[in-house]
Amino acid sequence: MKISNKIIALIGCFVVLLTFNELSSAEKNSEEFVYLCNKPGQKCYYVIPCETLREDCNKVNGKLFKVPLSRAIQMKRTECSCEN
Repeated sequence: MKISNKIIALIGCFVVLLTFNELSSAEKNSEEFVYLCNKPGQKCYYVIPCETLREDCNKVNGKLFKVPLSRAIQMKRTECSCEN
């Protein structure tokens, strides 16, 4: 194999690697985040942090966290509404 063919092959591999890296970065950036209280007794997550979440979390001396939706689902949390 000539040196020029090796260089072209290396450049092609480099382009492919960059493309896959960009695609995986886009997938990470598109994941939805939700808000929840860190106490186990709290069974809800909220799409936006609201007064209801703050009050409920403060009552149990918890802390609010922004987590990926997939993590909230793994924790067996369900979506709750901010309406009182």
